[in-house]
Amino acid sequence: MCLWTLLYNDNAMATRNTQSAFPTKWTEAQISVDTSIARAEFRRRRLEEPLTDYEAKFPTAKAAADVIVGALSALVTTPTDREFLAGIISNKEQYSALRSLAAVPISKDDLETLLDSSLNRTVLRQNQELANKLSQLLRSCLDPKRFPWAVAERKATEEELAAAKLATAVVTTVSAVQAGRRGDESKALEGKVKEILITAGYVQAQKRKGGIKQIAHFPELGTFMHQCVFGGHNADFVIRLKDGRVLALECKASNSEVNGFKRLNKEVVVDAGDWHREFGKSSVVASAALRGVFKTANVASAQEQDVFIFWWHSMESLADFLTATLPNASP
Repeated sequence: MCLWTLLYNDNAMATRNTQSAFPTKWTEAQISVDTSIARAEFRRRRLEEPLTDYEAKFPTAKAAADVIVGALSALVTTPTDREFLAGIISNKEQYSALRSLAAVPISKDDLETLLDSSLNRTVLRQNQELANKLSQLLRSCLDPKRFPWAVAERKATEEELAAAKLATAVVTTVSAVQAGRRGDESKALEGKVKEILITAGYVQAQKRKGGIKQIAHFPELGTFMHQCVFGGHNADFVIRLKDGRVLALECKASNSEVNGFKRLNKEVVVDAGDWHREFGKSSVVASAALRGVFKTANVASAQEQDVFIFWWHSMESLADFLTATLPNASP
């Protein structure tokens, strides 16, 4: 089939779908109830969350902290042993402990930005200047409360070393648990969406190399792509509904109203506007699956800007919408 025919058929399908089913558009009162339920579910998870993750991660964090704090003098002295430093960078736990030496732990991205260079074992082994630069940066941002001897340029006492190792292990563990928690919530939301799609008979398709840039690149009917480029943005799910349209769905987990505004109103709404301009509102149904803390007014605002909302606690609404878009379903 030629490209013109594909475009014609897709556009014709989109035209016929102007009266097709859409996800539920919630009233502000309904959104208020949902935000309250989502907030309560978030609180419950936080309050009831066991110490399992912390206790599981602490032993490896402590072992890494023992190595890093024990070698602190060598790490902040130039010229630095770049082979030793390269070995630390290639060890996930030790690299985390190294970045936790700062009064405020430094993320991987921030560290590379500050150094104006990518960081990996090969680069460090070959670049003494970069190794020295990293050493100097670490020295300049050392936590003076944990490492008073380094600041005073004296030998540490056994008590100071023990306290610093323990504190660094705690800082590293907490950072790891927090990062894992954020990722786990998003993964859980994406997992639930994928489960609903598969149950509804949708099949995951391979992502298109180069992304989806035009209607002719849409997935086949009844298939979906996960984590792919859609137009000018990334989309968590691009779902080719069985009535021909695409459901572009973003999964957003939030731990505060401010974070929720950023995730939903500053990210999804902007993406949705661009998708509608690129592909047409008749071809794309933009949506967001939400979990956590969101402000009622912000969710209502996103919905008014043509972003349909699905909630973690009532994802059956997504299943209902998929059913409503079957060819024999009533609009």
